[in-house]
Amino acid sequence: MKKKCALLLLAAVLLGLLSGCFRSVDELYSLPKLPEEYQNLQAKIEEITGAGAEYSAPQRGENNQPVQLKDLDGDGVMEAIAFFRVSTASADEKPLKIYIFRLTDSGYEVGAAIEGDGSAIQSITYEDVNGGPAKELVVSWLSGGNATTLSVYSVERFEVTELMRSSYNSFKLQDLDMDNRKELVLVRMDPIEGRNRVEFWDSDGDSLLLRSSAMLSQGVTELVTDSLKVPFVQEGYLRGDTPVPALFVTSYQGEEILTDIFAWRDEALVNITMEENEPGSEIAGGVSYITRRDKDDAKITDINGDNVLEIPMPVDMASSDSVVTAEVLYEWVQFDLSGKGVKVFTTYHNFKDNWYFILPESWEGRVDVTQYASSGEEATVFSLTGAAGEEGESVLTIYKLTGPNRHMRARMGGRFTLDQDENTIYSAELTGTRDYGLDQADVLERFCQSKTDWSSGT
Repeated sequence: MKKKCALLLLAAVLLGLLSGCFRSVDELYSLPKLPEEYQNLQAKIEEITGAGAEYSAPQRGENNQPVQLKDLDGDGVMEAIAFFRVSTASADEKPLKIYIFRLTDSGYEVGAAIEGDGSAIQSITYEDVNGGPAKELVVSWLSGGNATTLSVYSVERFEVTELMRSSYNSFKLQDLDMDNRKELVLVRMDPIEGRNRVEFWDSDGDSLLLRSSAMLSQGVTELVTDSLKVPFVQEGYLRGDTPVPALFVTSYQGEEILTDIFAWRDEALVNITMEENEPGSEIAGGVSYITRRDKDDAKITDINGDNVLEIPMPVDMASSDSVVTAEVLYEWVQFDLSGKGVKVFTTYHNFKDNWYFILPESWEGRVDVTQYASSGEEATVFSLTGAAGEEGESVLTIYKLTGPNRHMRARMGGRFTLDQDENTIYSAELTGTRDYGLDQADVLERFCQSKTDWSSGT
C-alpha cells in the first residue's frame, strides 16, 4: 500500500506538471500506466525513501512540489528534482537533500545531490545567473529561529558547485544593471551592528561575486511584512523616458515606516531616496525622509497602470473635527533615477470595501470625508471647505448598497450606479449646489474597484 501511495504521489506530480493540473485521488487510481521512464524514476525515489528519507517540498514560491521536472542544462530533456528530509540523520550528516535525476538510455538515475543544514527548504528558483545555457539552482535553507541562508548552485555536467552562500532577510532575482541577465539582490538586516544593507551579486563567469552594496536608512529595525510574514521587498520601475528597474524595500523606523529605493546608477548600487539631512533642519541624514510615513494601510503598487511603482504618502483631511472621520487620503508618488518624487494623484481609499476614488486636483487641501451607515446602506460623504466668503458643503456621496431593495435605493434621488455584483451595488450622488468641476462621467472614471490585496501588497 505504501508503494502504491508513493506511486500515486509521483503520478500526481508528473501528470500535474505535464497537463497543468492535479486530479483527485480517486481519479489517480484509474490513471493510465505511467511511462516506463517515470516508473523507473519512482523506483529510484523509493530507494531513497526506503533508506529513511521523506518528501520535504519547498515551503514557498511557485516551485513547491516534492518532485519537479526542469530542463536544467538546456538540452531539451527534462531533469527530475526531488526534495527530501532525513529525520534520523547523524550528527555529521546534513538532513536536507535535493536529488537531481538525469534521463539516460536505461531510465532515470541520480545525476547529482545537494545537501543542506536546517529544518526545511524554504524555496527554490531555477535561473541563469552565470551567463551560460544552463540554469542555476537558487536555494533558500530555513534553520532554527526562522533564520535563512541563500545558496546558489551550478550543476554543470551534473557536478555541483556552490557559487555563493549568504545569510539574508529577503532576495530578488532582478536585472538591475540592464545587461539582459538577472542578478541576485540580497537584503540583509544586521540589528547588532546596524549595518542594514542591500547587496548586488553578479557573475564573473565562474562564480557569483559581491559587486556593489548600499545601505538602508539609518535607524530601521526590521522589514515590514505581509500577512504571511513575507517582506515587502518589491521589484518595479522608476519614471523616465526609459523605464529603469529598481528595488523598493519597506522597513520600520520607530513608530513609522519608510521605503528605500535602490537602483543601478554610475556603475554602482545606489539608495536613490536617501537624503544627507532632514529637509529644513540640521538633523543628520542617511534616511529616506521623502518616503517616511506613519501609516501602511495602502501598499506600494502601480496604481495608475503606467508600469512605474508609486509610493502612497498619507495626507491630512481639510479638517480634523468630523464626527466620524474616514481613512486618510493618499498622495501617490513615483520617483526617477535622481530620487526626485512626482505626485501622480491623490486618492481616498475605503479598504474595508476595497475601492478608492481619485480626487480632482481642485479638491486637494479642501476635502474632508465622513461615513455613516444604516441597514443595508453604507455612505461615504466628500465635503469641501468653502472659498473666501463661501460656506463648505457636501459635494459627493458614494453608497454601498446591499439587501433585497438595493436596486430601488440605487435609483433614489439623483443616484447613479458605479459598479455592482450579484450582492452589492455601488452608487453615487452629486450633492453640491455649485459647480465643482465634476459630473457623472467624471465620478464613474474616478471610482475604482481595487485589484490589490492591501494585506499582501499584491
